[in-house]
Amino acid sequence: MYSRPSDVCRVVKPRRLDSSKRDFGSLLVVGGSDVYSGAPALAGMAALRTGTGIVFIAAPASVASTIRSYSPNLIVHSLPGDSIGPGNMDHLSQLLAAADAVVLGPGIGRRAEVHEAVPSIVEMVSRARKPLLIDADGIRNLADRKEILRDANAVLTPHAGEFKALSGTNPPTDLKSRVSVCREFAKVYSCVLLLKGHNTVISDGDRVKVNRTGNPGMAVAGMGDVLSGIIGTFLAQHSDPFSAAVAGAYVHGLAGDRARKEKGFHIVASDLVELLPDVLRPYDRENRN
Repeated sequence: MYSRPSDVCRVVKPRRLDSSKRDFGSLLVVGGSDVYSGAPALAGMAALRTGTGIVFIAAPASVASTIRSYSPNLIVHSLPGDSIGPGNMDHLSQLLAAADAVVLGPGIGRRAEVHEAVPSIVEMVSRARKPLLIDADGIRNLADRKEILRDANAVLTPHAGEFKALSGTNPPTDLKSRVSVCREFAKVYSCVLLLKGHNTVISDGDRVKVNRTGNPGMAVAGMGDVLSGIIGTFLAQHSDPFSAAVAGAYVHGLAGDRARKEKGFHIVASDLVELLPDVLRPYDRENRN
């Protein structure tokens, strides 16, 4: 029932001597707004450190240059406007064609145009039959349209407040009830639900895992964006959504535990990004065949 190192072994791809970046997935991160620029950058950098071959970030023009400034490793596409809206759908459709998976939501905000666009993006990704992770305000913007999740190959990663916004109820605190609620939601909406917390519960409506890596020092802004990038990598590398979510939660928490050893309860999200190579190095495999 509890996540373990073997869950990570299951999703990490070996590297052939003749590998190219396309062999390790192309991830599209859709997010950012004139208020939030760091969130999509954290998701993108976490994905690269986890092992994604290439990351594209689609962000509004108001923050695209700021996101580029975080790292030359990020490929940022500037979308007209201060927020992502319905007018961006053609550009996003072109980017989706080159992606193996999508992360939707980091820093996207809750303006009216975002609320209108998010369901359309979910439906577009669903039609393309690409795996999708939805986090943060991406989740909140689906509260009145969550039935469209049934047709999407989606992983949702809410914290308690986002789950309440989506479902209308507070998640239980006792583990047995929490597992039951997560399993039922995932079953009804045909998704993988990762409910973040002290005991993070992951379910696809049938299987359930509980992740116990991580610590209270991780209660800081940006941690969910890092988790999104990690899971997004495993989705882009064609792991099934449940396995990707389970492994991602384990890796994310383990990086947080490493950070706590170094910094105590004074961690920021970017600390985890830089520790991901150390956490994942034991799982590296080279295929010489």
